[in-house]
Amino acid sequence: MDPRQEYASLETRRYFLGRCAAGIGTVGLASLLNPKLFAAAPAPVPPPGQSFGVLPALHHRATAKRVIWLFMADAPSQVDLFDYKPKMHDFFDKELPDSVRMGQRLTTMTSGQTRFPVAPSLFKFQRHGKAGVWLSELLPHHSKIVDDITIIRTLHTEAINHDPAITFIQTGSELPGRPSGGAWVSYGIGSPNQNLPAYVVLHSSWSSKGGTQALFSRLWGSGFLPTKHQGVALRSQGDAVLYLSDPPGVPKDVRRRMLDGLATLNSSTTRNRAIRRSIHASPSTRWPTVCKPRCRS
Repeated sequence: MDPRQEYASLETRRYFLGRCAAGIGTVGLASLLNPKLFAAAPAPVPPPGQSFGVLPALHHRATAKRVIWLFMADAPSQVDLFDYKPKMHDFFDKELPDSVRMGQRLTTMTSGQTRFPVAPSLFKFQRHGKAGVWLSELLPHHSKIVDDITIIRTLHTEAINHDPAITFIQTGSELPGRPSGGAWVSYGIGSPNQNLPAYVVLHSSWSSKGGTQALFSRLWGSGFLPTKHQGVALRSQGDAVLYLSDPPGVPKDVRRRMLDGLATLNSSTTRNRAIRRSIHASPSTRWPTVCKPRCRS
């Protein structure tokens, strides 16, 4: 074997993919090319009621183009916002009844307490909207739009700690490993845009003061679904997405020359490979039969 070819086969990715043109090279090429080039006709836009994902149809015609999911960890308790419990005033400073606790184990934070008194909300509640929804004085702006929102009062978990409850809210399971809500939406409905992620995430960073519950990447992951459905985290500092900007110390003009040179090299390599194939495939350009193999150079 020619030492140069041996070196290329050991050192370059280009040579490896070229030799595997019928295998992994084809997969790599397909991922780089525009799939519309090989389509008989442009993919039709799903009619109303259908989706771009695995679901063949939606249960009703979509009226929203995007979904914004806000999850506020460390937010005030629901009993101080919209879960009005006037009966708690009758039990103020009394021990929590066994009928409420039902033998549930204690958390580490409360394991040292000698008493578990009932404490009602300190804030006033009033009815608002046509439905007469009870809202706390802490939500003055919500009182004006209460007829346009939905408040679910039946949601509960069996976990007594923050992390399992947060995992349940984000994935529907108290145990990690399940797809997040955004991943399910991406998987089921899809997105008409094939060049941008269908699911992006804006998250807060961990606070050294302990005042913020960090949202871990598994809470917006895809679980057992394909990884293209996982959330793409956008950073709050620096580049929103990593590896899109030029490397440090590389000016844009130098970067441009590098990319142009790479494009020229790719074009030249592809053209030369095509010429060599045509030479070997054409009978008129084959070596004379009188020439022995060792004559070739």
